[in-house]
Amino acid sequence: MATRAVLLIEYMRDSHRPTHACAHDSVKTSFACGQRGGLVYEFSTAFAYSHCMTDFQAKLDRKMALSRTFTPAAPVSRRDAFSGRFQQITDVVTAVSEPGRHVILYGERGVGKTSLANILSELLVPVGSGRREFAKRITCNAGDTFRSIWRRAFQALDLEIPEEWSYGAPNPDDIRIALSGLTPSMVIVFDEYDRIDDDETLSAMADTLKTLSDHVVQTKLVIVGVSDSIEALVGEHESVKRAVEEVQMPRMSRLEIMSIVDRGFREVGMNIEDDALIRVTKIAEGLPTYAHLLALKAGHRAIDLDESTVSLTHVDAAVADVLDSHMSMAAYSGAVQSSRSDSLYAQVLVACALTPKDGLGYFTAGAVREPLSRIMGRRYEIPAFARHLNAFMSIERGSVLQRIGVERNFRYRFRDPLLPPYALLSGIAGNLIPEDYVSELFAPDPDVDWDELLANLLAEEKK
Repeated sequence: MATRAVLLIEYMRDSHRPTHACAHDSVKTSFACGQRGGLVYEFSTAFAYSHCMTDFQAKLDRKMALSRTFTPAAPVSRRDAFSGRFQQITDVVTAVSEPGRHVILYGERGVGKTSLANILSELLVPVGSGRREFAKRITCNAGDTFRSIWRRAFQALDLEIPEEWSYGAPNPDDIRIALSGLTPSMVIVFDEYDRIDDDETLSAMADTLKTLSDHVVQTKLVIVGVSDSIEALVGEHESVKRAVEEVQMPRMSRLEIMSIVDRGFREVGMNIEDDALIRVTKIAEGLPTYAHLLALKAGHRAIDLDESTVSLTHVDAAVADVLDSHMSMAAYSGAVQSSRSDSLYAQVLVACALTPKDGLGYFTAGAVREPLSRIMGRRYEIPAFARHLNAFMSIERGSVLQRIGVERNFRYRFRDPLLPPYALLSGIAGNLIPEDYVSELFAPDPDVDWDELLANLLAEEKK
């Protein structure tokens, strides 16, 4: 009787390091050799190892491709990876094309301002103009001065830095004269402008915008920063307001978020089921960063299972990955921690995450009543949770909320826009939100044909 060699290879789930031969989901496969025509065929350990490592490498390659498509840790840097924002793109491009006009691009953190700034050079390329850079981006830092940011700008533009800058700061006219001779003209983007905390620098930049506009210098400035208004970035300068185009960057529409996720998976030969796409879209709350994060994690889960279609199961598993590793974990834990088991801090914070918000992320105390009542199973009025809202603004609870307005007309906003989606995910994972409420939150909108709208949006992006 012919001998029979049996090779047992155990694939271990959720491990990127192969056990024995390779990593895979909890599957045990036995390879047996048999006898045919008097010859014994044996699967050698080397063959099995090579087979499984090939499988492992294929998965790794797919994950790497997915990680190049969905980039939660970095802004988009290519026009073909940018979705939506047609109005903001139009406003920025037409403004910098207008003589004497500059741009201030502002909005919440995480809504895609830097991504738009990154692709500005591609957007400005005229038809038939050939290839060249049309924009340079300078990242501002805390402690920057008028001299330091313009030194970096001149270096990026390959302009000679005047020797006198070594012992003195330039003035707005010095900048104007230098940029007037710049050929070809450029767009200079000053990103994260809100980090500059020196009043003299802010005043000098405002004067620079005015003198560049007054003298119709062809090189343009685009100021990008986290802010609710232009005044918070450049101050109360009426003359500056006449020289700039204010472009507010709101949160993305659900359709735009759907486009990011759907198109991203298609680029790597994958697709996503409708209910999974709706779940990712609604959790993201208009923030492209979160859409990229959830899509990436869900895609990895699908690849681990050798699947090319992302389902709701993969998204739910991705939620667990996000909760275990996201940087908002500490902020959430610090905000809701309490020694009392009957504390409402977690429920109130989750309710805040569920409130309808305006384009800048603000909500009212009155808007918290409905989600909190649904969470608790009985009616709650403002006096029952007002102290919790106040506590969320305290240093002891991490100042996770900020407030504007006057008494009886206060509006609240999460200081970190990435915290509300995390709070929502924590509320679901911790069973704080009843199942019927969760089902309602992620149910398809009955009056909206998302397939048609998404197809139209993708068609527009190809034009």
